[in-house]
Amino acid sequence: MSNNNELSATLTPYECAKLANQRFSEEGLNPIPPQMMYNYTTAKVRAGKNPVGGLVVTPEGKVTRESFTKWLESYVTKKQNA
Repeated sequence: MSNNNELSATLTPYECAKLANQRFSEEGLNPIPPQMMYNYTTAKVRAGKNPVGGLVVTPEGKVTRESFTKWLESYVTKKQNA
């Protein structure tokens, strides 16, 4: 059974890192620290910059699931082709 976090429209940077690392494990890629997702999202917005890789951050500091899914696919593809 899926938990509510997997079904929500937005994710915290920590939830993004957790989901990304699950996918990276499946793909044989190195995990990322949760701080990386915070730096890619919330920290950029607070500094007046755009989040990394097309990630969309809500005013509450959460990442939209749609933008995270696109970012994750792009990141996995990039790492697999490196």
